[in-house]
Amino acid sequence: MTLPPPASPTAVPQRADVTARIFLEAWSKNNFPAMYAALAPATQTKISQQDFVSRYQDIVREATITKIIPTLTNIVEEGATATARFHVQYATALLGKIEQDNVFSLVRERGKWGIVWSPRLIFKELENNNRLKLYVTKSTRGNVYDRNGAAVAIGVKALVVNLWPAEMRRNQSEANVLAALEPVLGMTQAEIKQKYAGQNAEWKIPIQTISQDLAQENAEALSLPGIVVEELDARQYPLAAAAGHVAGYVGQISGEELDELYAQGYREGDTFGRAGLEHLGEAYLAGGRGGKLVALDTDGKQAAVIAERATEQSKSVYSTIDADLQNHVATLLANKRGSITVMDVRNGNILALYSNPGYDSNAFVERDRNQERRNYLTSPQKIMLNRATQGVYPHGSVQKIITTATAIERGGLSPHTPFHCTGVWRGIGYPKACWINAYGKTHGNISLQNALTQSCDIAYYETGLILHNKDANLLTDFCRAFGLGSETGIGLEESAGNVPDPAVQEWQPTDSTDMAIGQDTFLVSPIQVVDFVAAVANGGTLWRPNLIAKIQDFVNGTEETVAPQKRGDLPVSAGTLNIVRDAMHGVTSSKDGTAAFVFDKFPVTTAGKTGTSQVPGKNDPHAWFAGFAPFENPQIAVCVMVENGGEGSKVAAPIFKKVMEKYFNVKPPTPATKGTAGPTPTPPPSE
Repeated sequence: MTLPPPASPTAVPQRADVTARIFLEAWSKNNFPAMYAALAPATQTKISQQDFVSRYQDIVREATITKIIPTLTNIVEEGATATARFHVQYATALLGKIEQDNVFSLVRERGKWGIVWSPRLIFKELENNNRLKLYVTKSTRGNVYDRNGAAVAIGVKALVVNLWPAEMRRNQSEANVLAALEPVLGMTQAEIKQKYAGQNAEWKIPIQTISQDLAQENAEALSLPGIVVEELDARQYPLAAAAGHVAGYVGQISGEELDELYAQGYREGDTFGRAGLEHLGEAYLAGGRGGKLVALDTDGKQAAVIAERATEQSKSVYSTIDADLQNHVATLLANKRGSITVMDVRNGNILALYSNPGYDSNAFVERDRNQERRNYLTSPQKIMLNRATQGVYPHGSVQKIITTATAIERGGLSPHTPFHCTGVWRGIGYPKACWINAYGKTHGNISLQNALTQSCDIAYYETGLILHNKDANLLTDFCRAFGLGSETGIGLEESAGNVPDPAVQEWQPTDSTDMAIGQDTFLVSPIQVVDFVAAVANGGTLWRPNLIAKIQDFVNGTEETVAPQKRGDLPVSAGTLNIVRDAMHGVTSSKDGTAAFVFDKFPVTTAGKTGTSQVPGKNDPHAWFAGFAPFENPQIAVCVMVENGGEGSKVAAPIFKKVMEKYFNVKPPTPATKGTAGPTPTPPPSE
């Protein structure tokens, strides 16, 4: 007798709560295709997957949603239908937290549960074909001042000519508008059209700022359909080209940038800080955007308010810059390319920072200065490059400060270690000359400390070789500890430069000797140099260079002071630093100092180091001078760097002295004349 086969177990249909949880879990992960797969077949016939996904993505963007946490709170099955209740918490970038309790239905078809979907499952106010809209509010942009309250970047009112492409097309006025605006704006029709080409036709696209007088003179032309003239907040930069790289400028947000900034409340046509203090202080100057998230009915009228957040008042920024000093340093480089940076050695505050050639920030907000703007952006002089922070160069003999500290601290040398300069050194098999050899001279017998004062290359070739034989990594490690090879954190665009490293390149003794005098592939920025010179001056504290002194909230009457921030401590003892400082003082005060002739009878005691760094080809060397004052109680450090300027002592050091004259309010010594005691010093051969 044959037994019947065992009966197959009946498949148990998935419970309604499982489907509901799958749907909500997918929502929490923004997995919209998985959500769509959980919908009931009848619902899927009413909306395609593409439209479903787009609806969710558009709402996430509009409401600035960053995270969704939905939780199933209750579900009740009644035959082939079920009702699910859930709580949802939205985290948004602009409006904070939004919470709602909501409900949806499920139906069972052929043993499978599916969600009966409508837009009200996203926000319950989105019923009856309502749509979501976020109205953003913002405060007037805050101002930027110098440390004493002088204006650096301030808000003013301006008239802006906008074009509304859709309105022009509806009225067939585009050709007339372009012809009318061409003489008013001083732009070709093609240039005007390019401004709004590819933009959303319903946006009002800002084209150019104009004066009140120009608007009145052309009132008829500016009234054509599709032209919208608005009074908007604008910026003005009183220091103009003296502080372009420091002040920076504001600019309109591009389409690509808007994708990133949309969630923060920025919208089409908005501006934000693009460079300098305008960019660095953006979070304070722009304030916190507020907004109202509403549901609009089919007539575009407000049906409900979903969430609302008040605008956070913008604040003003007091920078560390001294406007008077900034204006002064901007006059010192004339037509030479280079930079001047002044730092308070006690806290890292930047008192002046100038890159030449400079640019006038006003050209980026005054739309009638198109040609000037183009010149800034395309000039072969690289005008937009901030040479103080982005420019990197070999710093030549300024490196001898670090080499000396390394040699005394870890190389087994003392300030009295003797060297002998014959003008040419053959310690590694081929001749390497000292700079003084070009003048037919030598330094003769010289100690390490005096070698820093007189900048003897041969002493440093020998020192570099000693350090190489002891540990080829020593000098690299010390340079990095002095802040080279990494960004300083000033908050402006900057370059890290390059510290030669035995670990990443094939290393020979000649690399160590070149590194000891700041040549070959060694690249540093002036902001790095002024930072480590300030650390030498102040006893070893390496500050993060700082441009913001305090944040002022004028509405609430509060202020926030920005405290100094350390980058680190120099790995050098107090005794070694004293030796280095004394040698640097000798540079400007002893008879053999490379820059002593510049500072003869100067009323402020100084210390510094000249640098004349060689560059490839037939170009003149870069001229450097970095130092501090007063020597006994240092207040400021200054770095002067002149591209292809020649000798540091003859080009950069006199500029350094002029900075000192301004800061300490002293007059230069009166040149000796016939009948007075002593002649005017004659510049000696120097680097």
